Formats: sequence, structure tokens, C-alpha cells
Amino acid sequence: MEAYDNFVKAFNSEYDQSSFQDGEKNNIYAILGYLIPVLFFLPFVINKNSAFCRFHSNQGLAWLICSAVIGIVGKIIGIIPFLGGLIGFILGAVWLAITLSLAYGVVKGYAIRIPVVGDLIKVF
Repeated sequence: MEAYDNFVKAFNSEYDQSSFQDGEKNNIYAILGYLIPVLFFLPFVINKNSAFCRFHSNQGLAWLICSAVIGIVGKIIGIIPFLGGLIGFILGAVWLAITLSLAYGVVKGYAIRIPVVGDLIKVF
């Protein structure tokens, strides 16, 4: 997992991470928000005053949008015989890998920002 830790440091936000005192007790809600993207709002609903919960709710919303785009692109490309199925499988594997990485990052206490989209969304 050291390779993962080194890779994630590029996306880890030290500023946001420094205010995450309550991450231990709220991390299950952030993990659920990443594993089931429709539940992105769950950490915010649990604790509105927590910087940890607000950060992961925003990133969960960004991940929901990215998941929808990946799903739509996968369905469109899936029309192509054989190649579409292969690309759809690869997109699904990439989605799963990113989802598990985000969830693992929560457990490790990282403040992982989703590139490009993660900086644009500040709803909570």
C-alpha cells in the first residue's frame, strides 16, 4: 500500500486534512457516500458543522457526477460490437478502482480531491 500512499499524495489536500478532527467517528458515512454515490449527502446530514463531513459530501457529489458520466459513456460505447463490451468492462473496472481508492483514502485519513471536478463543486 505504500505505492498507493505515494500516488495519493498528489491529490491529498493538507489544508482540508488539518481540520479533520472528527474523521474517525464519521468515516463510515463518507465511505458509504463513495461506495453508493447517490448517498453523497449522508456525511453532511450526519454532522453539518464538521469540515470532514462537508469535504466528503462535496467530493461525493463530484464522484456522483463523474459516475454518471462514466455510465453514460459506457452505455454509448457499449453499442459497438465486441469493442464496446471490452471498453465498458474497462470503464467499470476503473470506476470500481477509483471508488475503492476513495473509500480507502477516507480510512487512512486522506483528503483526496477528485481532479478537475473536485475543485469546482462546493455545495456544502
